[in-house]
Amino acid sequence: MHPPSKSQPQREHPEEAGSRSRTEQELQASNRLLHALTEAQTDFIRGCDTYQLFSKLLEVLLELTGSEYGFIGEVLHSPEGVPYLRTHAITNIAWTDELREHYALNAPLGMEFSNLRTLFGAVLTSGEAVIANEPAKDARSGGVPHGHPPLRAFLGLPFKSGGTLVGMVGIANRPAGYGSDVIEFLEPLLATCCTVILGWRSEQQRRHVEKMLRHREEELQRHRDHLEELVHVRTEKLLKTTRELEEQQAQLVQAEKLASLGQIAAGIAHEINNPMSFVMSNLSTLTQYVSAFKAFLRCYDELEELVGVAPEGQVAALLSRIQALREQEDLGFILEDVNELLEDSRQGAQRVKDIVQSLRMFIRDETGQAPEVVDVNQELAASLKMMRKEFEGRCEVHCDYGQVPPILGYSTQLNQVFTNLLSNAAQAIEARGEIRVSSFQEGDGVVVKISDTGHGMCKEVLARLFTPFFTTKQPGKGTGLGLSISYGIISRHKGRIEVQSEPGKGTTFTVRLPVMRESEGEGRSSTG
Repeated sequence: MHPPSKSQPQREHPEEAGSRSRTEQELQASNRLLHALTEAQTDFIRGCDTYQLFSKLLEVLLELTGSEYGFIGEVLHSPEGVPYLRTHAITNIAWTDELREHYALNAPLGMEFSNLRTLFGAVLTSGEAVIANEPAKDARSGGVPHGHPPLRAFLGLPFKSGGTLVGMVGIANRPAGYGSDVIEFLEPLLATCCTVILGWRSEQQRRHVEKMLRHREEELQRHRDHLEELVHVRTEKLLKTTRELEEQQAQLVQAEKLASLGQIAAGIAHEINNPMSFVMSNLSTLTQYVSAFKAFLRCYDELEELVGVAPEGQVAALLSRIQALREQEDLGFILEDVNELLEDSRQGAQRVKDIVQSLRMFIRDETGQAPEVVDVNQELAASLKMMRKEFEGRCEVHCDYGQVPPILGYSTQLNQVFTNLLSNAAQAIEARGEIRVSSFQEGDGVVVKISDTGHGMCKEVLARLFTPFFTTKQPGKGTGLGLSISYGIISRHKGRIEVQSEPGKGTTFTVRLPVMRESEGEGRSSTG
């Protein structure tokens, strides 16, 4: 028997080599773009200046497309409804000292352009992409001013939200011109620009609201000073009105902050979810591959036993090499450890997916669905039933359900709130303790109280309790979104959550929900 001859390596065809090279270049460009978009989203969350953020994005955009200059801007409208462009980043192509000075003063603040008889104006008026690889012959082009750098090719891309034009990106003078491949490549950048600008607008609106609130607080303080002078005529009704105003102000600030974070959370959840699906799938496939390798190695062990105790010749040499390799690499330990490594990786990937799911739940808005008639006591009982195993052996649960009228809302969301509050109560009890659950009617509202005898919380923790991603649990034990989601759910039900706690004295959460009016209940379905 002769050993099989070695096959000669096949020479790669030039066209195949060129195709592989182009694929590698496209992959590198996609990775470069994804890194830049992720960095931009992170910078925005950290509160970085939007001009610097968009300037870095524009620099990457020009580099990856091979363009000479361009801009990123948002679309606004005049009082008459005419669209115009305000830039967030624009290349400095000033050709006179006067224009260079104008650019230095106005570019960071945003430069405005309103001439619609231009290529970018065609994007604003049509809301569609504009490709002009011969601008001089394009009827939509209004020409360029004297001294302006030459315009040999132009691409204008709009980005929208819900069909509404939010802004556009314009780039010029790509040597090979522009086509559908460039548009497809830049779609993730357009989505990120849209998300950041919408978040920036929400942030500006929040700041405006906070400014108004500061004015209200100043007026309120002057009112309080006046009341101190007239303390002998102060009435209980006036005190109640003042307290309600302060609560409404705090809720408004919190709602604006959550709305601003929701815009960014949507983009982050989308960006993370897709690659994590690949990771989860690959881990599953890798587990199957490892199982195959382990079966293969077991066959080697069986073969070694079948060969006998004292093999001869090449078989003995081969078995000796196999045994030496097994001892050198500690194959037994590797086979035991690989399953644990794969399981740890799978759990880590699953945790990332759980965080993404929590982010989606955090920004989900179900107000488009019709609310239903909800029995609060029934939802409390269902939540307690689900949490029964977590209470066993540690928590003694006392329930006091009062006669409460039905409310109008979403049973699944309320069940999520109650389950989260009960879980927090159980985790706050380290050894043994009590949890008390009660419900009753107070005026025009239904009140639910969930109390525990756990370790309680200090004032610093209470101040940040409903802040997204804030948690006092150990790493890996929570995402820090449970109470933020619960706060948002109860707010959408036109209710509120209150909390009272002291270190060492336990915690009480109070949920207040408005009673359903008779007119609201007509034709509604019931969860009972």
